[in-house]
Amino acid sequence: MVHFFPCKISHNKQLHAIDTEKRLTFALTFLARVEVDASWLWQILCSDEAHFHLSGKVNTQNCRIRNTENLLLHSPKVTVWCGFTATFILGPFFFEEATRNGPVTCTVTAKRFKNMLENFVVPQLQQQQCLDSSTFMQDGEPPHIGLCVQ
Repeated sequence: MVHFFPCKISHNKQLHAIDTEKRLTFALTFLARVEVDASWLWQILCSDEAHFHLSGKVNTQNCRIRNTENLLLHSPKVTVWCGFTATFILGPFFFEEATRNGPVTCTVTAKRFKNMLENFVVPQLQQQQCLDSSTFMQDGEPPHIGLCVQ
């Protein structure tokens, strides 16, 4: 019997019942903060990283792959972080390691994420003269909330 891996590339995350309450709490807290200081909106640094598969453009509605190997697991890709405020963009930052054959994309771990914050984000925020006034927003992925990052 041949075992095939069905793969559908997706760009979303599943929402759970508790998420509705969390989103409402966030929205109310956010609005209250804006009422106190409207300029705070200009100081929010939104950020995220994404994988870009090097195989080309992806059509998620019509893209179905069946193969004896899980091609998406080891497909060539780059992992890129970017941040932005209302007034400037930070990045891109590529998560990669140096090898004899050149740079290779690596997994985003808490240690690598902390290193990126300390050696890439903080210096750029200092250059923009907004390190102390910026509010850093990110999702709750494990590398973002690791003890060494907090």
